[in-house]
Amino acid sequence: MRSKVGKEIMKETPAEVRIFVRQYTDIVININRILREKGYTQKDLAMKMGKKPSEINKWLNGNHNLTLKTLAKLEAQLGEPIIYTSREVLLKKAKKQTA
Repeated sequence: MRSKVGKEIMKETPAEVRIFVRQYTDIVININRILREKGYTQKDLAMKMGKKPSEINKWLNGNHNLTLKTLAKLEAQLGEPIIYTSREVLLKKAKKQTA
């Protein structure tokens, strides 16, 4: 259970901020999962993308607002989706139903 202070802070936090934090966290967790599964470090990713390791670190520590273009570059480099659109979710569901 959250403390009274925590509940008050959440009540005062705008919905768009809560949504942003949740989505950013989900994206970073997914990127880190992919890196771990592929055996990549942030430094490896930086080298593959022609970026400085410090820039990758900023992306994955919430100190940079990831653009869709950056996410697309990351996805292309990692070779798998980082975020799923509703279209992709619907296609997965359809495949499961026909299997």
